[in-house]
Amino acid sequence: MRVVHIIPTYNEKENIVLLLPELVKIARQDKTRKHLILVVDDNSPDRTGEVVKKFTLTHPEVFLLTGQKQGLGKAMIRGLTYALEKLKADVVIPNEADFAFDPKYILPALEKVDEGVDVVVGSRHVGGGQTEGWTTNRKINHWVANTFFATWVAGIREVSDHNGAFRAVRVKGVQDKLSLRNYPTGFGFFCYWLYRLTRVTEKFYELPVTYKFRVRGESKISFNPKYIMGYLRDVAEYIKLSFKIRQERYTIKR
Repeated sequence: MRVVHIIPTYNEKENIVLLLPELVKIARQDKTRKHLILVVDDNSPDRTGEVVKKFTLTHPEVFLLTGQKQGLGKAMIRGLTYALEKLKADVVIPNEADFAFDPKYILPALEKVDEGVDVVVGSRHVGGGQTEGWTTNRKINHWVANTFFATWVAGIREVSDHNGAFRAVRVKGVQDKLSLRNYPTGFGFFCYWLYRLTRVTEKFYELPVTYKFRVRGESKISFNPKYIMGYLRDVAEYIKLSFKIRQERYTIKR
């Protein structure tokens, strides 16, 4: 089994230099699968890409894909396309670079895939899953996006956690049935991708995880002046997306 980890980055030098050794350690400990690590960097001004490029010189399981900053969704599409077409992935595992989801969840997620699950979703809302270090404002934002829009408006009820990056998705018969066109450009990508997956499989599993707030680097989902315009565009896109999914689901049922 070829597992490709997709890590989108923008100004994550402080985190990626710590995350890559952790992923390589898991790759070399797991004797039953081949792990490849694909970093998709949006030409980070802090030179994240240069850090990764240097790492690839001594670690053949690590790959770097660079490009212009066009949004998280665009980066994920580039990563998925490369993982499927060039790296021949059997399973793709996207994740954040900031250790929001601990790499320790990777092997338990893959065990569920081995058992026949098609999509394993890291969940903050089942079986002891939780958040750690979140502000009240962040918790409110998550409830609005995850519960009000994704669950109530869009009607995605196959899982209870819709927007986390960490998930393990089987390629054959699942991801390879989906077009990679017309996805959101922002953080709504993960919610819409989940919805698209519900169109091709019913085999979902929510793995309880602890989602930790970053301790290094800057969050792009914030009112930081550097990121606020992009954040507001992503929020508007996410709201429209929720109604679009609702309409699509209603049309299909009819």
